[in-house]
Amino acid sequence: MPGGTNVHQLWSQVRHNDGHYAAFVISFMAIAAAWSSHHDLFRYVKRTDARLRSLNMAWLFTIVITPFATKLLTASGSPTLDTHALRFGFYALIQLLESVAQFAMLKHIDSRGQAPDAPRAVVNAMGWQTWIPMAAFGLSIPFFFVTKDAWVFWFAVPLVVGRFRRLRHRGPSGSEDS
Repeated sequence: MPGGTNVHQLWSQVRHNDGHYAAFVISFMAIAAAWSSHHDLFRYVKRTDARLRSLNMAWLFTIVITPFATKLLTASGSPTLDTHALRFGFYALIQLLESVAQFAMLKHIDSRGQAPDAPRAVVNAMGWQTWIPMAAFGLSIPFFFVTKDAWVFWFAVPLVVGRFRRLRHRGPSGSEDS
């Protein structure tokens, strides 16, 4: 928590800890996105089984460990490239595993007919919602051992894939297909 006896000291403390606030925002966004996808996934589920509950517990573990992984991002000191890679790579691995667990739940639900009313378009969209973070976080992990800027994959991959998907769905005249 920032401290200080006056406004200048308070803002100085806030600026000094800006990395912690950024990490908190990243963690919140990751958990919020995972929760939203999880909610969408279970919207149509009519029944569960032991396998689905086990996959759900694995997914929940990744959510619970995300704040710990986020804390590693803001650990003090000047990390070497290897230390940086382990910190950021661990965070990316947790997010990758979260998406893998969600994809496994989706495939299990779909293959067992546990969401019989789920429209095929919704199931396909949920698949994309899991593949995009798997690609973004998965691609970043080996690159963290080469550069400290591999976190750019976390934002660039979803933007590029989103742009590609929008372009792919455009008709010959350049307007969106209906």
